[in-house]
Amino acid sequence: MKKRNITEFQILSEIMRKQPHIKQREIAEALGITVQGVSEHIRNLLRKGYITSRGRGKYVLTEKGIWVLKNWISQFRDYLEEVNRNIYRYKDIWPAIAYEDIEDGERVYLFMRRGLLYASKYVKAPSTAEVVEGGRRGEDIAITNIEGIIEMEKGKVTVIRVPPRINGGSKNVNYHLIREILDRNRDAVVASMGTVSYVVSQKLKITPEIRFAVLEGIVKACERGCNVVCLVTGRMTERVVKVLDSNRIKYTVLDATKSS
Repeated sequence: MKKRNITEFQILSEIMRKQPHIKQREIAEALGITVQGVSEHIRNLLRKGYITSRGRGKYVLTEKGIWVLKNWISQFRDYLEEVNRNIYRYKDIWPAIAYEDIEDGERVYLFMRRGLLYASKYVKAPSTAEVVEGGRRGEDIAITNIEGIIEMEKGKVTVIRVPPRINGGSKNVNYHLIREILDRNRDAVVASMGTVSYVVSQKLKITPEIRFAVLEGIVKACERGCNVVCLVTGRMTERVVKVLDSNRIKYTVLDATKSS
């Protein structure tokens, strides 16, 4: 992102925080730039249609401006996540999970699975490390001298829409379809959103790993490289899809209504 765009992002953020009562001088003081500089950016934002003026220093974001701000936030989040991962690569000691029994001093490969860092002598990956303290399969071990890049692709989401109570609720669900999807995605994190979705998960004898702050949890899980299967009740699906779109997460929506 260019420097000019970063400044415009900051100005849009300040306007969003304090709209409609915010003056150019306040923005200049908050960002540490001149009033003239703010004025130039304001004119550019008005020209692009990102903000509108209500006179006497009153500015508000347009729908286009809100969309652009959300897009910039998503870009910054991805950028900061990458920087954060690179910073942690240079810690002296890292914890990892032993994929098989590992001894002290061995050189291991590193890879991510279900959002967790694993170490293995046999599963080849671009990143390697030296084991400071080993352990048995499934135990936490200590590693150091990390070399290479730990690959972590953003996860995908399978959204399974279940009918709300008014349309039959859990009694009108195609459980066979949901079980097939879960069997094909055994490593996926399971989320449930809505009362009917939770009842469906209980009938399937599944304990959802994400039940609260579901939208944020799904995004975080995907950013950690986890695939997610999300049971969503009725029109809540629209909220989930909107968040996935804004965070550029790939997804598939399936309807688990029995009569569909």
